[in-house]
Amino acid sequence: MGFLFSFGCGPIVYVKDISPRAAASLNQARADQAEQYAPYEYTKASLYYDKAREEAGHAYHQDAVDWGRRSLDCSRRASALARSAQAKHADESQRPNQSCGEL
Repeated sequence: MGFLFSFGCGPIVYVKDISPRAAASLNQARADQAEQYAPYEYTKASLYYDKAREEAGHAYHQDAVDWGRRSLDCSRRASALARSAQAKHADESQRPNQSCGEL
């Protein structure tokens, strides 16, 4: 019997693992300003999360897990891209403006 629970079934995996992690990752992407710096990835993550919740509402738990994992992947990528863009922007703003001849 313990063998059956070691893998977890769709509702348990979605509710205890995927949904909270996907929501936290999406919130982190929002905090990293991914809406501005990685809009495509952030939008994709948000739509995948909404689809996961919709599928869970219809009791299609395995589909909800799949959509939730896609959301998690996209929101992590959006966060990474946003942080990279912010770092690049900060690095460029620290350089002197050489186009005007200033050193």
